[in-house]
Amino acid sequence: MEKYLFVDFDGVLVSDNFIEEIKHLGKDYNDEYGALFDPKCIDNLLEIVKQTDAKIIISSSWKEYGVEFLQEMWSNRNIPVKIHSVNPSLLITKYLDQINGSSFSLPERFAKGLEINAWLEINAPKDFNYCIIDDECFFLANQVEHHVQTNSLNGLTATLAEKAIQILNND
Repeated sequence: MEKYLFVDFDGVLVSDNFIEEIKHLGKDYNDEYGALFDPKCIDNLLEIVKQTDAKIIISSSWKEYGVEFLQEMWSNRNIPVKIHSVNPSLLITKYLDQINGSSFSLPERFAKGLEINAWLEINAPKDFNYCIIDDECFFLANQVEHHVQTNSLNGLTATLAEKAIQILNND
């Protein structure tokens, strides 16, 4: 069974606590690629991959830089797992919220869920499992049980990594 791990960056691998710690030390919290990843969050990501053999799919807005850029960043930051792919990007479209009559921008609500759905439909074999790790919670109803929500303060913790492992290994 193929396993896919959809990973956001900000609020998952980039944690506010780590950024504040770097700032407090008087160091730059960015490199040539952007905000630095929290080493604890990376360790937790590596543990998920180690225990599940999941392929990493980038669902972060950083995907707009392209898979080659992300793979170069990953390599230069010495992250020892491979980026398998990135989500497709949907166009920003205004929709009318039928419940309250107001308009909203699709990416603000469900674009990432639709992008993940599209990636799975195009790329996943018949037998697969997946987990979405994101600090946002706007996903499709059928994705809720596959979602592990982080908070931007701590990012991907060991407890949340264990939850992701359980989701992915639930064959």
